Amino acid sequence: MSDTPQRWNVLRTMKIGTFHIGSSFVDLLTSGVLNRVLISDLNLWAAPVALLSALRYLLAPLSIWAGYRSDTRPIFGMHRLPYIWAGRLPMLLSLPLLPVITVMLAADPNSILAWTLAVFSFMIYGVGTLISGSTYMALVRDTAPPERRGQALSIVQIFLIVSFPIAGVVYGLMMPVYDPGTFWVITLTGMGIAAFCFFFSLLGEERPGQSIVADTPTEHVPFPQLLREMWADRRTRLFFVFMALGAASAFAQDAVLEPFGGQVFDLPAGDTTLFNAYWGAGVVLSLLTTVFITRHRQAHEQTGTTIIGLVLTALPLALLGFVSLTKAEILLIPTLFLFGVGFGIYTIGAVSLLMAMTSDSRAGAYLGLWTIAQLLFRGIGIFLGGVIRDVAYIITQSYTIAYASVFFLEAIGLFACIILILKVDVPSFARSVGNVRTPAANLAAAVD
Repeated sequence: MSDTPQRWNVLRTMKIGTFHIGSSFVDLLTSGVLNRVLISDLNLWAAPVALLSALRYLLAPLSIWAGYRSDTRPIFGMHRLPYIWAGRLPMLLSLPLLPVITVMLAADPNSILAWTLAVFSFMIYGVGTLISGSTYMALVRDTAPPERRGQALSIVQIFLIVSFPIAGVVYGLMMPVYDPGTFWVITLTGMGIAAFCFFFSLLGEERPGQSIVADTPTEHVPFPQLLREMWADRRTRLFFVFMALGAASAFAQDAVLEPFGGQVFDLPAGDTTLFNAYWGAGVVLSLLTTVFITRHRQAHEQTGTTIIGLVLTALPLALLGFVSLTKAEILLIPTLFLFGVGFGIYTIGAVSLLMAMTSDSRAGAYLGLWTIAQLLFRGIGIFLGGVIRDVAYIITQSYTIAYASVFFLEAIGLFACIILILKVDVPSFARSVGNVRTPAANLAAAVD
């Protein structure tokens, strides 16, 4: 018998959602602040720094393995919490290496020991993220009845989206200009906030001996055979390419956005850290607005929303390329905000289509495939963003052209995604598996 509660408690889900406040504070240290310091302040090449940021996404298959293990191999009688802490504790312990690495690379950019420590730190951080991320989402799912799970997952995801700009403001105020001592302070502050949020959110959320069961029985098909059957569907193949290209295109600027502000506009570290707040505010505004407007649409009816989001994400990226070429600083903040607006719309549309493109009887396999498409190619995109920046700089010796090249190519990739999603025919897939649910509609039900 399952211990999954039959009644859903919104406050409990919000408590669990505070986990993502901690996630945002530690993620921004590695994906934002450190990248800015290494590339802009220490003047290192972007490609190796971007590769460090991409490592955790390139290890994405670990998330499927961790989720499977937590389903089938409880530890101390618990399915989720031991795996979550097994990932989060190493993540936290890897963070004090970041200030050490920056000091070592400032003294010697070619230090083998420093780069080895950097790879070690990011590998530990990445493995911890992937082991705990999928099991945390499984915990959220376990604590809500089947009809409320989409709503619960959407609520905790909003915690993550909202807390990123908050973390950006906090770090920007704490370190307006890079200083090794201050970097130590914000690293320890981020660790403390994250540790408290993790502990608070997880406290009492699983008991030893608590069982979990699948909602629907699945065929006992060997995974390679199941994968071949899924891949044989042209719609599945096209949607995988759509998800992969969209992830790579939307996140290629992830490692170079803050260095862009430093090297093109000569902005201090505190100002560029606020970039996350500017585009994050746009995401929050458009995400909540889109959820409200599309709350009565079924998942397979969100292709139009997705296309609008793609256009409104691609155009600001193209404009950001123009801003870089012309050094039109007055347009920088509005453009970042508009990028966030488009990204929020695109997120709601794409997540809804993802749910429509998932069969209930084989949900784990399909969600695993879409997870690989998103995370693996997000990492590839981050790395390619650094490579494109470096190659363009080597050819032109111009930072404005180097960063503009990244932004323009991202825009082209997102426009190509529009062609792909029109070819997928999501409605026919949804009809064939009887899947019409949407996280946006589930979330909006709470408002209604």
